[in-house]
Amino acid sequence: MELKITDVKTATVIGNYYWTFARVYAGDLYGTGEGYTAPQLENIILELAPLVIGENALDLNYIYDKLRWAAVPSGVSGMTYHAISAIEIAILDLLGKYLNVPVYTLLGGKFRNKIRMYVDTHAGESLHARDRALQPAFTKWMKEIKNQEVDSHDQENPNDPMFGRSAVQKFSNAYTPKAYADRAIKMKNEGFTAVKFDLDVPTPYSTSLGQKSGSLNTQEIKYLAELVRAVRDGVGDDTDIMFDLHWKYDLGSSIRLLKAMEPFGIMWLEDPLPPNDLSLLSKLTQMTTTPIASGENVYNRYGFAKLLETGLPIMTPDSIKAGGLTETRMGAMLAAMKEVVVSPHNVSSPIGTVAQAHLAASIPNFGVLEFHGRDVPIWYKLSKGNSNIINDGFITLKDEPGLGVELDESVARNYALDDKFNL
Repeated sequence: MELKITDVKTATVIGNYYWTFARVYAGDLYGTGEGYTAPQLENIILELAPLVIGENALDLNYIYDKLRWAAVPSGVSGMTYHAISAIEIAILDLLGKYLNVPVYTLLGGKFRNKIRMYVDTHAGESLHARDRALQPAFTKWMKEIKNQEVDSHDQENPNDPMFGRSAVQKFSNAYTPKAYADRAIKMKNEGFTAVKFDLDVPTPYSTSLGQKSGSLNTQEIKYLAELVRAVRDGVGDDTDIMFDLHWKYDLGSSIRLLKAMEPFGIMWLEDPLPPNDLSLLSKLTQMTTTPIASGENVYNRYGFAKLLETGLPIMTPDSIKAGGLTETRMGAMLAAMKEVVVSPHNVSSPIGTVAQAHLAASIPNFGVLEFHGRDVPIWYKLSKGNSNIINDGFITLKDEPGLGVELDESVARNYALDDKFNL
């Protein structure tokens, strides 16, 4: 049996991130995948395309091994794996259509078809988008929305990236306990049973020096703990809450903040430390009862194995950057051996989101999957004939072949990166 790959194409749509797609053809039949935002990702996909064109799509393991070895000279992590992820997911979608089975069947079958989602609410009610350098972006879909505040994370210098210690943020009403509580209650009323907020945010007590150094003073820690308290009081104990630090703080500040959060029973605190030294994450995990989650910056099976040595209880891989669904599933099985929950990070379009839902369906230790597009109107328009992918906080996978979702190219073209949109 042979399904010969004949072409690979790519295009990008600007949502709240740059959503870059790969499409793999076998004659007139095709599959679509998505790769995590990265500079010039389309060019990397096209550079890798000759490695898969002419191959039998049914030999996915062999194709993947070719792509993995091709990535070695440019490093065993990073942007090349974003491109590999997009291609691999596209091939899985193609294979599912050809064999008339869902992608989760190709991953070994399903443990569940109802996938629990958590909504990432950022901070307050503001909208935001980022370009490929993580700078604030003002997109076409934002311009179409009237009477909405667009968030630049209140940065003193809009040319700074929106994460990390290089950006100094200004406090605003978006970062008050009331704003957090009101937003959390609103998300609960929409049917979500888990809600996440940013906690790497400015407080009335923040200083430029502290933000640049990644340190928190006592007043800041008390204020951030009050944000957590407000969310917990707002939604009650029947809704899971989690918070993201985006690698912002140093070890001492992280220890003190985690201790202050312990009374509120949060589901997890995500990425408290810069991702460079995993031994620090191991130390931090041993110093608190607050569960720590990490993994969105980890690539391939080897990276997952190293991460799991830290002893963290929750792994948050992102399969559209880590190497694709099959590679991430390997990491999930390693996590299962250590009783670690896998709750995938996800800032994707509907294509990448549903792809990660198929991964979630196929693993025994799935927790909850991220939804990052709640405030992005085009997210709901981008899937052909299906604007209600998420209902009452869940994605329900059916037995449709492939991913079971198709890109609406007319919508995609309208919000494309350039006029050359051609899949």
